[in-house]
Amino acid sequence: MKTFTVRGARIHSRADLFTELGHSVNGAGGYFGSNLDALADCLGGSYGTPDDEPFRFVLTDSAKAKAALDSHTWSGLLEVFDSVGVDLVLR
Repeated sequence: MKTFTVRGARIHSRADLFTELGHSVNGAGGYFGSNLDALADCLGGSYGTPDDEPFRFVLTDSAKAKAALDSHTWSGLLEVFDSVGVDLVLR
């Protein structure tokens, strides 16, 4: 299974969240959504994720990332991953 690692220690704002998601999938400067709706679209396939095999995300330093985000963004992030059926492993 393909795993994308998101560096939670680098998340200090909502914008940083989407920047780090983009880096994890598409490298430096990579795009992977700029809001929760766009993230859901990106998680649906293409945009750098495999179309023909399962994949998951691992969020390292998830406690730091959670502390940096407002509760709406954090809960929305978890809901998006759950709704599209992509695992988000919190470490």
